[in-house]
Amino acid sequence: MTWQEALLVHRAAENYQGVALMVRDPVLMRLAAAWPQVKRQLPEPPPQGQEVDLEALWQKTEIDFQGWAELAQLEAMQVINGWQVLKGNGLILPDGTMIHLADNVLKKEAAGTLMAEFGIKAGEVKK
Repeated sequence: MTWQEALLVHRAAENYQGVALMVRDPVLMRLAAAWPQVKRQLPEPPPQGQEVDLEALWQKTEIDFQGWAELAQLEAMQVINGWQVLKGNGLILPDGTMIHLADNVLKKEAAGTLMAEFGIKAGEVKK
């Protein structure tokens, strides 16, 4: 089994409260946006069908916090504090993914920002 498969049930979580915290904090938004690019080292994935203990997995995962700080253009302490919030609310996962709800919110935020930068109104975009 891969980590992608093993963490699928966690990615499907609908944590509206946690995402509400994230969208109100620009630091958390930056950290979440950079999270997929952060270098990390995970242990071997569990055997097929074995449930994942997220807390135990986080303890065995090595994260490049300095690299994350550079990617998000933040101070190291902001990264550590933000990681605790994102991890504690179950928004990011050790494999570099995040729950689908958080991922979708980030994508919509990025699209809205780009549209505003280019002066495009929602009705002007054709599918």
